[in-house]
Amino acid sequence: MGRVTSAISRLLSLVYPSKCVCCGELLDKDDEVFCRTCYDRYENAKQEICSRCLQPRCRCTCPSFSLGKAGLRRLVKLYKYQPSEGDLPENRILFALKQRHLQSVFNFIARDLAEAIEDALTPKEKATAILVPCPRSDRAKAKNGYDHMERLSVAISREIDFPVSLSLRRARGGRMQKKLSAEERRTNVENRFFVTQPEDLAGKTVLLLDDLTTSGATLLECRRVVKAAGAARVIPCVIAVSGRDFVIRPRKTRKKGKSYKKKRPTAGTQSAPRPIR
Repeated sequence: MGRVTSAISRLLSLVYPSKCVCCGELLDKDDEVFCRTCYDRYENAKQEICSRCLQPRCRCTCPSFSLGKAGLRRLVKLYKYQPSEGDLPENRILFALKQRHLQSVFNFIARDLAEAIEDALTPKEKATAILVPCPRSDRAKAKNGYDHMERLSVAISREIDFPVSLSLRRARGGRMQKKLSAEERRTNVENRFFVTQPEDLAGKTVLLLDDLTTSGATLLECRRVVKAAGAARVIPCVIAVSGRDFVIRPRKTRKKGKSYKKKRPTAGTQSAPRPIR
């Protein structure tokens, strides 16, 4: 059976040759989803330095500003999303993940995200880790024919051997998050998620998977629901993050006994007015 599948794959590659998901250039036999130029650009995006911890994006766990402001302290990610630059390789592969049904894209992203997850977790967290994808809306699944985060969670599970739970569900209704403001997004997802099998998550380290976080509304609401279901800890893991970094600036301290009030001029120190010419 394996030989037949391999033969069919080779035949299909001759009829429909693989192309780069970013620029459309024909791929060499050693390439997977990107041509060599686009792959280098994608890796450069992963190696961009975080302004808070000074680590590469794919190795840091700093939250975005919106998530950090809401109290979240850890966020596993691969790179920073640039919404104004649609043709970047890191942006195009997100589009391919959602709409192009390419298993090679799922395998490619799963390897990178699995590596970032393993680096971020402690041995104790790995012992109780479970993968939980954020569910898509029924409208999105009907449009594309599948839930890309469910498929990605299965691919990640094959890489790091963590179990997958699909007990986090989404109620019907609501609007598309993409066109809403930050406040409207929080209202739109409020009480929209629920857990069908809380026993799967009780006492576990839940790795909450999503593709992209901008305002953080979906992740924060899913995190709240999963924690209420009995999870010991919840660590959001995303492919990309949008928005500015959550940088905590140290407060300025005053020296003891020194006054910082501006002194008003007295009669003796006040300078004479300049003559009008």
